[in-house]
Amino acid sequence: MEGFTPGFFDRLLGTPVRGNATMSRMTAEDFKDAVARDLEALLNTRSVIAEDALTGFPECSNSLVNYGLTDFADRSLSSPSDRAYICDCLEKTIARHEPRLRKVKAVLEVRDENSVNRLRFSITALLVVSTSEETVNFDALLQPSTLQYSISKAGRASTAASAGA
Repeated sequence: MEGFTPGFFDRLLGTPVRGNATMSRMTAEDFKDAVARDLEALLNTRSVIAEDALTGFPECSNSLVNYGLTDFADRSLSSPSDRAYICDCLEKTIARHEPRLRKVKAVLEVRDENSVNRLRFSITALLVVSTSEETVNFDALLQPSTLQYSISKAGRASTAASAGA
């Protein structure tokens, strides 16, 4: 994976890329960073129309009308079935609105009892760009008090946590 064009929002906002890359081309790592930023924006946007209200309108289900994550503020984060529901919502939302990622899998990471005020998810997917494919991993941290996600590539500190949506 070498020499990719930045995403629409990165070009629109003039987001700088690392190293010697120019805005017209970016490295694979820069591209993954851009996908992480786009994932964060997607997961921090709430869909205002219930998914079952769109069953008669399949094209609307996959359009901007349904962009964002289902609001699950009424779910209990301590309930295993509600946590599974949240993982399922993450997978469906990413699969529906992030065409660069395929075979999306979201898993709740249970670390310790001191993490009661936040939930950590591991998101694994196949990044497909042009003719290249690569498995990528992202860490997602949900702050239940704000229902805001911060996304980072797996294995490094989150720099997107303060970015907000």
